Amino acid sequence: MTAEASPPPPPLGERPAGLIQTGFAAWLRRYRRSLPIPLAILVLIFFPPTYPLASPGLDLLSDGVGTAVCLLGQWLRAWAWGSNAEVDKFGVRERGPYALMRHPLYAGNFLIVLGLVVVYHNPWVYPLFLLPFAYLYDAITKLEEHRLHWRFTQDYEGYRAVAVPRFLPALSQLPQALGTTRPFGWRLAWRKEYESVCGWLAGIVGIQLYEGVAAEGWTAAWPATRLWLGLLIVVGLANVALKTLKRRARRNSK
Repeated sequence: MTAEASPPPPPLGERPAGLIQTGFAAWLRRYRRSLPIPLAILVLIFFPPTYPLASPGLDLLSDGVGTAVCLLGQWLRAWAWGSNAEVDKFGVRERGPYALMRHPLYAGNFLIVLGLVVVYHNPWVYPLFLLPFAYLYDAITKLEEHRLHWRFTQDYEGYRAVAVPRFLPALSQLPQALGTTRPFGWRLAWRKEYESVCGWLAGIVGIQLYEGVAAEGWTAAWPATRLWLGLLIVVGLANVALKTLKRRARRNSK
C-alpha cells in the first residue's frame, strides 16, 4: 500500500497532526522524483555504458533482459492501478497485486530502474543506482505506512492482518490477487502510467544512443544515432500528445 492512496487534506485546509511528517524520510519522500537526477548525471559523465565482456552479442542479450524487466515493472504498476480503480486515491488498496505485496507501485519502480541498469550495463552502476533506490523506497514506504495507519486505522489494520510482505510477493496469495483484478480500470491505469512508459522507453533509447557513440564515436555511430534520435523524438511527441489529451479530457469532465 502506498501513500498515493491517501485522500486530500481535510476541508479546513489543515493537516491533522498525525499526518504532518518531518525528518529525513519525509524529505526523501518529498523529493523522491528529483533526487535521482544528479545521480544519473554523475553516472553518465563518469561511468559510460559498456558491452558485457566486450561482446556485442551479450550486449544484445543484456538489452533484451533489461527491457523485459522494465516491462515487468510497468505491468506491475499498471496492474496495481487498474485493479483498484474503484478505490483510486481515497482508501486502502487491497486488490490485485496488493494481495501479494504492500507496495507494488514502488516494487514496479525498482524493477524499471533495475531493467535500465541492466541495459546500461556498467558494473559500477549496479551498486551506485540500486542501493540508493533500495534505501529510498525502504525509508519512504515505512513513512507512508505510518500515515496510512493513522488515516485509515481500522481498514489498514485489517489489511495488515493478512501479513502481506512489503515488497517480495507472497505467491501463496496469487489466486486472490488474480481473483480481485476485475473489474479492471484500463482508463485509470493508462492515465496514470503513460508517462512512466514514455520515460523508460526514452531511457532505453537514450542508453543505446550513448552506448554507440561511446564505443564508436559520433562519425562511425552516426547511422544508428540518427535512428535513436528519431525514436527519442517520437517518444517525446507521444508523451506531449498524451498529456494534452489528458488535460483536455480533464477540462471536459468539469
